[in-house]
Amino acid sequence: MKKKIQGSFTIEALLLMPIILFTIFFVLYLSFYFYDYCRVQAVADQFIHKLSINLKHESDIRTGKISYESIARQGVFYHAAGNLNNKKNEIKNYLVNKLSKGLLITKITDIQVSANISEIYIKIEGKLQVPIRAISRIISKKEAFVIEAKGSFHYPAGTVRISEIVLDLGKKIKNIDELKEKIELLLP
Repeated sequence: MKKKIQGSFTIEALLLMPIILFTIFFVLYLSFYFYDYCRVQAVADQFIHKLSINLKHESDIRTGKISYESIARQGVFYHAAGNLNNKKNEIKNYLVNKLSKGLLITKITDIQVSANISEIYIKIEGKLQVPIRAISRIISKKEAFVIEAKGSFHYPAGTVRISEIVLDLGKKIKNIDELKEKIELLLP
């Protein structure tokens, strides 16, 4: 004959409630983190587009209004020389103002902007401000995140102008054919 013992097993609320509360806070702060990450990424991508137009044509960064008078005054090598160094502070201030509002648990710590003839690169670093350290460590091991955005801009009119100048200069140089033959002899 089998003996059956009936009983119940209970989990104390003292053990279960901290796990439930931690899970709720974790999901809440994880959603805040994803919101901030997506917002910073969207601002960086949008700004890459604005900056590509601004560097191609002289325009206002905030409004996007193109100054056609300054385009007429640009030289042939305006884009090769670049005008980013003159605008770095204006660009950083614009990004700081754009990112200072609307972020929930992130503080922007550093913004780097660089550009050359055909590419633009933005790096934005932010630090998480989560009051519960364990949640912060789970979300991001470094307690900070880095957003990098890279874009390029194409300026076909400038490329055509520079190509025409190079071709015209090549035609005007005396003895260019002899120089070309000597170079061909040196190279296998």
